[in-house]
Amino acid sequence: MTTRHLHEALMREFRAYFEENQKYETYQHHASGVRLRKHLYEIRRIALEMREEILTTRKIKQKDYAQKRHQAKAQNNT
Repeated sequence: MTTRHLHEALMREFRAYFEENQKYETYQHHASGVRLRKHLYEIRRIALEMREEILTTRKIKQKDYAQKRHQAKAQNNT
């Protein structure tokens, strides 16, 4: 998944969490608490996946940047 898709999934899950939290705060039913914990789990899962995607992208860009700097230095030295 791309970070854009992950962001959209995270926002959908957060909205669902927010709605369920309102129900839980009002009624404090056991079932609401279970659903609330499920939403929190999904938020965490999506956030971790998004974090890995960002780290991977950053590593690729750093390698590309280092390669370009090395090529530029080599051209300047010739």
